[in-house]
Amino acid sequence: MNGVTISLGGATVDPAEAASLYVELGWGTRKEYSVPRMRRSLAHCDIVVSARNGEGELIGLGRALSDFAIDTKILDLVIAPEYQRQGIGQAMMRRIASAAKGTSVYFETERKNFPFAAKCGYEKRTGLFVFRMRHGGRKQ
Repeated sequence: MNGVTISLGGATVDPAEAASLYVELGWGTRKEYSVPRMRRSLAHCDIVVSARNGEGELIGLGRALSDFAIDTKILDLVIAPEYQRQGIGQAMMRRIASAAKGTSVYFETERKNFPFAAKCGYEKRTGLFVFRMRHGGRKQ
């Protein structure tokens, strides 16, 4: 984590740089991760954690929703590939869990990230399936 700073709070993140990070990492298109949508997302997420390199560039971002009483759901955690496997993701996960202290923290991820989740102290739940409705609409 040489020279990397981890911060809590969406106000420290420019929506344009956040949107660019998601698009560059292949999470979606510029339409899905537009600046206005990212601005709304950062403003309405309960917990936002960011990581910056020594030059101040955004290299990682994590977003979570929490009721701060029972449950916290990590929506995503993205880190630029050249900064992965350096402990940055684990530090960001700890920061999210610390901000949501006293709640159960849930982290949904792809199979390839199971070792990372285990390294962060998460256990796989059985019997759960993920359902999704895109953009609040039904298929006609």
